[in-house]
Amino acid sequence: MKTFFCPSGAGGRLISGRKGAGALFGAAKAGFSLTGAVIGAGFISGAELVRFFPTGGFLPHVAVAALLFFACFLLLFECGRRFGGFAGVLRAVFGRRAKWMRAALLAGSFITCGSMLAGLSALAGETLGLGAERCLFALSGAAFAFALAHAGMRGLYAVNLALVPAILLFLAVYAAAPGTAAYAQPVAEADAWTGLVRILLYVAMNLFLAAPVACDLGARSGRKEGGAGCALSAGLVGFGAAVVLANIGAAGDALYAEMPFLRAVGAEGVAGALFAAVSACGIFTTLIASYYPLHGAQQGKARAPLRRALLCAGMFLFSLLGLTRIVRFVYPLLGAAGLLFLLACAFSLRRLFFDERLFRQRDERIHARREHAQDHRRRHHEV
Repeated sequence: MKTFFCPSGAGGRLISGRKGAGALFGAAKAGFSLTGAVIGAGFISGAELVRFFPTGGFLPHVAVAALLFFACFLLLFECGRRFGGFAGVLRAVFGRRAKWMRAALLAGSFITCGSMLAGLSALAGETLGLGAERCLFALSGAAFAFALAHAGMRGLYAVNLALVPAILLFLAVYAAAPGTAAYAQPVAEADAWTGLVRILLYVAMNLFLAAPVACDLGARSGRKEGGAGCALSAGLVGFGAAVVLANIGAAGDALYAEMPFLRAVGAEGVAGALFAAVSACGIFTTLIASYYPLHGAQQGKARAPLRRALLCAGMFLFSLLGLTRIVRFVYPLLGAAGLLFLLACAFSLRRLFFDERLFRQRDERIHARREHAQDHRRRHHEV
């Protein structure tokens, strides 16, 4: 088996080519899965981004959001690694209140699934000019999630490894489209702090909904793979947000459209067709990630298939509210819930580290006393 030299500090170590390739693949799986949980209908369409980000001078806000995504992904990943996945995190962090937090997370996942289905309907209406029949696309999305979720984390990995690169390629094409002026616009000082509060809510909302996936990834992946995957995901989300906002800002009439990014790139011709395909990819990645905990919650229960079918029907009915209404009125509430969840996880992990340090110091003191007693006995025998 081929080996190669990997530098490490002043020295170095030999690692196998297969092991290095496996680590890179593991980091890619983790990074794309976390990215797919964030980049959905609201993100690709721009409706979610213009709600939480400024359209002018957005680069500092995007940079702060990327750093927050990285830190919070690491937090959830480490919680999942130490507490044994999402179910273990709920038990360790919330104790007897775990069932209430689990219910809140499942409600958030349900809302996100409904918004993704609403995004499918909006996409069909904008690109195909459909009327009431566009609801059939939302219905087909619910059926897709129901069918694929039976594959568990393997299905989640497969969807994200296949679709996230296509989304990123599309965004890369439009990265330079608006020119550098759209990226360099200054932000008004009065809007800076308000914008940061919105960014915090936006990140907390997405992490709240991605928590089941991130925590289960932590229980399944190595620490180095997880750290690289968290960094990759934060960078990709920041890159995508900058591209979408720059294109929306360059098109003055796109800001108040139901799908602003589509209005910016044009709904007709090749651009419209590509946008429709890529938006569908983003919708399906987030739809599967959000439906994953809802599907797992019915595991082992009586008539589980019927329960899951009723869940999908409820998601479809909720999607009839429309993407714009869901993003405007419901998403900020999810952000507040996500902020409380992340603070509780951070406090619990800090307490765990603190307790471990105390136990380690106590063991060191006991060990030192034991050695001192043994030395004293040896000196006594020698005398």
